[in-house]
Amino acid sequence: MAIVRTPPEGCSSLRGILRESGWRGCARRRRCELTEGERANVSRTLSTYERGVDVYLRESSPTPSAPYADFRRAVIDLLPPGARMLELGSGPGHDALFFEERGVQVHRTDGARAFVERLRAQGHSAFLLEVTADDFGGPFDIVFANAVLLHLTAAQLGDVLRKAGAAVGWEGLLALTVKEGDGEAWTTAKMGEPRFFTYWRASTLRAHLAATGWMPLSLDRVEGRLEPWLYVICRRAPL
Repeated sequence: MAIVRTPPEGCSSLRGILRESGWRGCARRRRCELTEGERANVSRTLSTYERGVDVYLRESSPTPSAPYADFRRAVIDLLPPGARMLELGSGPGHDALFFEERGVQVHRTDGARAFVERLRAQGHSAFLLEVTADDFGGPFDIVFANAVLLHLTAAQLGDVLRKAGAAVGWEGLLALTVKEGDGEAWTTAKMGEPRFFTYWRASTLRAHLAATGWMPLSLDRVEGRLEPWLYVICRRAPL
């Protein structure tokens, strides 16, 4: 059962969320260069996906869990007819098919060329996009990022959240999922080769979103197969 976490009482604005959280983060500052360590966490993780696409597909079910199915339906309910979606990290493409079947125009992208080539071989239009380095284009009605932004450091996430905001403009939407927890870690779980993860608590993630101009509409804690997740839907709003 998902536990819905809404903004704290009295925090109806982004500034209210930041005051309530005691936010002292760096997400407000625009950064143009990645540190050497940050470049490594992106490149090594993408290399794992490039080499392990078959393993990933074998270990990933195309059938969504009940909470994730609810999450996707909640996204659909917020979109206008014929909405344009930028999907970051399309991977095997299951989410894109779900949204297209419901009238959404999906712009598929992935940072791993192996996934892009697979999608193209299936007849889909797909583009190589590395979220920390490439522009997002637009305008879109929503940026959708399932199990993608969890591979970024907190500073990288701040930059990506700003780019997502520019891609959708005011009142646009962002939907994302990350793993709940504390700190950063490398793990070989699931794929047998190293992937980098940053883990988030709801209060910290909410403040990070607010600092980059995103108002959380819903933030659900969901028990996953091995560890808990945070499912988030946000709307772009002025600070």
